[in-house]
Amino acid sequence: MARISRIGRMSLAGLVAAGVSLLASAAGAECGDDLQKLSAKRVADLAEINSMAETSKKEKKPIDPALFCAKTRGLTATEDALLAYMAKNKDWCGIPDDVIESLKASHAKSVEFGTRACVAAARAKKAQQEQQAGSAPQAPVLPTGPL
Repeated sequence: MARISRIGRMSLAGLVAAGVSLLASAAGAECGDDLQKLSAKRVADLAEINSMAETSKKEKKPIDPALFCAKTRGLTATEDALLAYMAKNKDWCGIPDDVIESLKASHAKSVEFGTRACVAAARAKKAQQEQQAGSAPQAPVLPTGPL
């Protein structure tokens, strides 16, 4: 499974944080506080995902696909909320277009990555179900025809 670039994510988080601090002074505390909360949630989600990847690498164990799928869904939901807020309040908050476009590009990668994680989780679940169905005791096949 591909990994989200930690450096790329953190630099984007820094860009968003810098934009938030500029916006806080330009548009007032309310806009800055809202963006700060949404950005902090996004950074926390990214940190969890990166932590899971690092732990998996250190322990040389695969990541639980179902758990990873759930974490990436949380990240994409957080980014959806952040993008929606930015789009709705772009003019009032004075959010630069390049900040929104940068977040959109990052969000597209998160969605793609999350989709791949969830497909892997679905495949793993199906394989597990097939394995359980195959290991169930089956009735012995009786010989047919004349003895």
